[in-house]
Amino acid sequence: MKTKIVVWIMLMLVGSVAHASASFSVQCAYSHTLPDDPIVYPGRPGEAMVHDFFGNTKSNAFSTYESLNNNKVTTCSSNADVSAYWAPQLKRAYGVVSPMYQKTYYKNDQPVVPIHQIPPGLEMLAGNHMGTAPNPHVNFLCAGTGGYTTTMPKTCPVTSPGASSQLNISVHFPDCWDGHTLAPILGANKSTRMSNLMKAANGGLNFAYRNPDGTCPSAYPVKIPELQINLAYDLGTDPDLSNAQLSLDPVFENGKWVPQWGSMYTAHGDFFNAWHVETMKYLIDMCMNKPEVGGSCGSGIPVYYSAASANVQLDSKGPADPSGTTFVSDPDNVILIKFPMPEHLDDYPYAKSYLQTLGGNTTDDSAVMLNLYAATTDWDDTEHLPNAAACSTSQGIGGIYLDNVQQVRTNDISGYIAALKAAGAKEVGLCIRNRTGKTVSFSSRSGSWTPGLYLK
Repeated sequence: MKTKIVVWIMLMLVGSVAHASASFSVQCAYSHTLPDDPIVYPGRPGEAMVHDFFGNTKSNAFSTYESLNNNKVTTCSSNADVSAYWAPQLKRAYGVVSPMYQKTYYKNDQPVVPIHQIPPGLEMLAGNHMGTAPNPHVNFLCAGTGGYTTTMPKTCPVTSPGASSQLNISVHFPDCWDGHTLAPILGANKSTRMSNLMKAANGGLNFAYRNPDGTCPSAYPVKIPELQINLAYDLGTDPDLSNAQLSLDPVFENGKWVPQWGSMYTAHGDFFNAWHVETMKYLIDMCMNKPEVGGSCGSGIPVYYSAASANVQLDSKGPADPSGTTFVSDPDNVILIKFPMPEHLDDYPYAKSYLQTLGGNTTDDSAVMLNLYAATTDWDDTEHLPNAAACSTSQGIGGIYLDNVQQVRTNDISGYIAALKAAGAKEVGLCIRNRTGKTVSFSSRSGSWTPGLYLK
């Protein structure tokens, strides 16, 4: 396999970062099946074990970061994830069992060091391709019957009359990267490749598993989210798994590749990262390295995100107030916010556009509604401060519901963003007018939660 190296700038390793035990997830329906593996057998179709693919609909033996990124069609629940995920095929005595879906959790179970973005084009392996015994990084679950176990069950009982039984296979990926090697170096010949694949079982290629205290080994200093891929198989009303097997690499006999099958302990997973870079940055900066507040993580994943570039508060008499980390908006005050318009908005499909803020009513425990209006963008928050005329109270664009809980608020401004996009606008200006008679507060762009445009 060709060695892929990147220069990774480690500026994020310096400074103070809030470490949060947050996670996000995507669910990707089964896409297609091929005897291909773009990590282990790149450019060699038919030579790999049969794999079930999820996510990017055109993943195959020839997949590269560029080819995945050029195909924006995905089976995943987030349109921002055009990555490829794949796993060996499952067979029982009567035939192949196709997966329903896989759900991948991106986790930070031991939040002791900062999490970094998964770099574009990163290739990862997990699990033992030649395993014959339980692996601490691979678990099995019969849905509805208890917790995960490293021991493969012989049967997955039906939990209620007429229902189907379900087997889940969970593969935990290593979460400490060496900081420069995008693709695992497996070697050119089969014996070397198989030997190096054995290292993947314990995280010995371009990745390692974290230390017991949550830190990373010195040779693998970059902590990224831990991927936990959960594969779901519908077994129907037949719970028997006593003869279940997973696909192995084929052998070449009489001029053709002949499929092979082996132990369920050969369970493993592969991941080829092609997340939208803007989205991955949001998920790391605004989710995994911050406390989870008001649904900012989980499955709430933007396709595009743009952080505020300027914000200013105007008091009720008009003068601009320099912003600190928090806007404390008294009755009749105005908050002006400006954002860069996200670029290449036709690349990834999205349904709606939102304003995302962190705020709440600080006067009492009642709920209030603040009005949102269009604003000009010919101002900044340093030398060219705006005046009240920058807020167009004749052009309402939405509202913000606030109770007395300080949490992330996501409010629909789809019509406004669509109009600005059609007009070719490079910036987005809006204002929040407080006519509630209450004092409310919002985080500014220098505070704990930067206001953002959130397109999903």
